[in-house]
Amino acid sequence: MTATPPALLPPLLGLALTGLVLLRRFQRLATPQPLDEQGRHRLVRRSVFLLMLAGLVLLVPHSLADYGAALLGILGGTALAFWSAQHTHFDSGTDGQATRFVPNVWIGGGVFLLFVLRLLWRLWPFLTGLVPPAGTAGFDPAAFAGKSPLTLALFLVFVTYQVVYAWLVLRVARSSRLA
Repeated sequence: MTATPPALLPPLLGLALTGLVLLRRFQRLATPQPLDEQGRHRLVRRSVFLLMLAGLVLLVPHSLADYGAALLGILGGTALAFWSAQHTHFDSGTDGQATRFVPNVWIGGGVFLLFVLRLLWRLWPFLTGLVPPAGTAGFDPAAFAGKSPLTLALFLVFVTYQVVYAWLVLRVARSSRLA
């Protein structure tokens, strides 16, 4: 049995960390989530963070096609959030207050899958060795980061879905009693 070369250790650790983050993200999109004070604060914190991130991304100068894709991403994410909220089940306590919510696995999983597939699509040249390593001639980090309207649109679908869905869940949780 051979040992892992030291040069492979950082990418393997990065891949493992990315996998863990993606697993936790999927769990938040498709498994029951608490609506206690901590759960509500988590929804608000995540929404604020994602709104700031999206704002920073949109502040960077883009082409007209990028802004059009951004608008479509925002509209698509909003529509998916409303659709998902209609298919969300709320559990209530004895007092009728929402104690947890169960997102629709298919809608949340679909949004997550779009995000992961686009991420893999962007990383595919690196994974297959089609892109030379950073620091070598021919490597352009700006080209990899991309000015792709599709990447921007899918990023904003994901962000908008998360923010609008959290707002809709919190709105239901604040209501006095569940029907």
